[in-house]
Amino acid sequence: MSLLFLLLLLVASITHADAFTQEDREMLRSTYIRMEKLETKVEVGFQQIEKRFEQIDKRIEQVDKRIDMVITFMAILAGTFATITAVTIGFAIWDRRTMIRPFEDKDKELAELMKKYNML
Repeated sequence: MSLLFLLLLLVASITHADAFTQEDREMLRSTYIRMEKLETKVEVGFQQIEKRFEQIDKRIEQVDKRIDMVITFMAILAGTFATITAVTIGFAIWDRRTMIRPFEDKDKELAELMKKYNML
């Protein structure tokens, strides 16, 4: 039985081997060449994508630097505004005190005079 099976397998392989012609070999070879070209194109495409990602990364870094510069500028502006406001309020308080002081001194003098002459 196994001898018959081996004989059938041998006959099938011989008849099947004739079915692979020169034309089939050429088609297989051309398919292989096209696959190599496609693989090359895919590799080139991936390299171009990587370059584009690098360019995008550089642009993102530039935008980050600009944002940092804007934040720094805004902090400087806020500090300047706070300083100007504090100086203005300080000047207003100083001005009011120096303006009122002569009146306070005069009031004290009048109060002392009134005490002296018992007018209170």
